[in-house]
Amino acid sequence: MLSLREVQRRAYRAIVLEDDVLALTRSRAARLEVYRNNARETFRKTLSATYPVVERLVGDACFRGIAAHFMREFPSRAGDLGRFGAELAILLEIYYRDTQFAYLADVARLEWACTEVETAADSAPFDLLELASVREEEHAMLRFAMRPCVRLVSSRYPVLRIWHANQGDDVGTVDLAGGGERVLVARRGQELRLEALDAGTFAFARSLADGEPLGDALDAGCTAARGFDPGAALGLLARLDALAGFRASSFGLD
Repeated sequence: MLSLREVQRRAYRAIVLEDDVLALTRSRAARLEVYRNNARETFRKTLSATYPVVERLVGDACFRGIAAHFMREFPSRAGDLGRFGAELAILLEIYYRDTQFAYLADVARLEWACTEVETAADSAPFDLLELASVREEEHAMLRFAMRPCVRLVSSRYPVLRIWHANQGDDVGTVDLAGGGERVLVARRGQELRLEALDAGTFAFARSLADGEPLGDALDAGCTAARGFDPGAALGLLARLDALAGFRASSFGLD
């Protein structure tokens, strides 16, 4: 007699991976197909809700094929569907690398960032006036933290313009040769905010998000863009409620 674990494993492979591991009779196979169809639709609808722009760009038929392939290559391994779909950008990159549709992977990355931001924990935003309590000579060693509901996405394509062009009933036209974009995705209350950043500010924000001290983040911003304005960049991140706070690292507090 099979153990419960083995029965569950076989059922999972039969329904989700569509393997004929149960050696079913024709009548049982027909009943199993009902469960398979339900699984396909559940996973497809989950991907559709997470990636509405990607679905709109490729069309319903193509998206169904992508969803079916994704379910086989990256099957859900948890009862919670909240993380299902995280790897879609990987699949799209494999599908469309070196084609005119290569931009789709970055659109998926932006949409996944939006999903993560919408469901991430909240925290109180940072008040820039708190810096007044720190001596100026210690500023370079400060380490800032990003709020949990903030993500940074960089692309060689105009992904933010593509995203905006696909939010209404009428699809706008975007020139893919219009240059790349760097996007900060954040949440204020229940409002999702997507903000385009210049190269210097994005490099600065990325360095802070990676835990680098303020001095190194300033160097990153200056390297990425001539004329980088550190005060303006820090002020923008504060106004966007992207920062959660800071800590000193000059006294071995790393």
